[in-house]
Amino acid sequence: MTNLITHSRILPALGGLLLAAISSGCSLVTDHLEECPSDLSINFVYDYNIKFADAFRHEVESVYIWAFDAADGKLVWSGEEAGDALAADGFSITTPLGAGTYDFVAWCGLKDHDEFLPATLNPDSKEQLEMELLTLSDEIHNKYSDRHLSGLYHGAISGVRHTVDPFRPSRQRVTIPLMKDTKDIRVMLHHLDGSPINENDFSARITYSNSMMHWDNSLYDGIDPTVYRPWNTRYGQTSDTSAPQSKATITSMASLLFEFSTGRLMKGPDAKLSITRTTDGEEIVNIPLVDYLLLVRNYYGNMPDQEYLDRQDDYSITFYIDSNNNWYRAQGIVINSWAVVPPQDEDF
Repeated sequence: MTNLITHSRILPALGGLLLAAISSGCSLVTDHLEECPSDLSINFVYDYNIKFADAFRHEVESVYIWAFDAADGKLVWSGEEAGDALAADGFSITTPLGAGTYDFVAWCGLKDHDEFLPATLNPDSKEQLEMELLTLSDEIHNKYSDRHLSGLYHGAISGVRHTVDPFRPSRQRVTIPLMKDTKDIRVMLHHLDGSPINENDFSARITYSNSMMHWDNSLYDGIDPTVYRPWNTRYGQTSDTSAPQSKATITSMASLLFEFSTGRLMKGPDAKLSITRTTDGEEIVNIPLVDYLLLVRNYYGNMPDQEYLDRQDDYSITFYIDSNNNWYRAQGIVINSWAVVPPQDEDF
């Protein structure tokens, strides 16, 4: 009798343990064992900007994402999304990828815009994900762009390992950081004495070999330069009625504004900004654009030159013009509201 009682207590206990062990998986024991849920999802962040704040939901309008097998480099999946979904809290793209190690590349901001063209949307490998600025050709076959460019963003992350556990849910989220490639550059001319500027007396352009990018966002070497023409030119005049009225006081300021939109800027001597006096064809300004933009980098914190160029996407440069319509170098220039004298002009 004692043995029967003991066994009757042990057997239910063993049954409970067995049921608990089975239930700890993702299904009961059946003829068809169901796999545990497994997914790898991708979300994006755009905080690589001068404000160090995530602006993805406010700025990025579309995403294209490609996944490649890290072992053989072959495309294994691609996805896209656009519109209001990107502004939702917790936006992500769920992939069907199983266990493996993957490299991801993203180009964002392409949908519904035609300023940039990927080499293909169905690449065999990530090396085929080249990006090109669509340009026009002038009468002597020079490439030029005179459009306001929509935001183009790039992101890449390598060696993402996704593991799958058959006995428990495997959910993994990967964040891809984005970098904005397109830049807005405003060039403004002021007469020193505040007198009006004839908007037909000057022209401006930026010349830079940056119209093609590799999959990793680096610029192509050895390509023909692109001439960036202003997409907008405006003349304006402001007055300060609160200033004391005297002959020595300038109470109004006339401005001629050229607005440019360019691709990615990288440190080096290639990018040039030039301003020409159209009355006689004299070039009154010809400067290495990137070197000048970097003159104010230290005002934005201690960061490397290229990091500043990639974080900052909005630049303004002001030149002062004398009575002969020449650049008055002694006045220096104003870059993003900071007055500076370029090093080569310190003797003035």
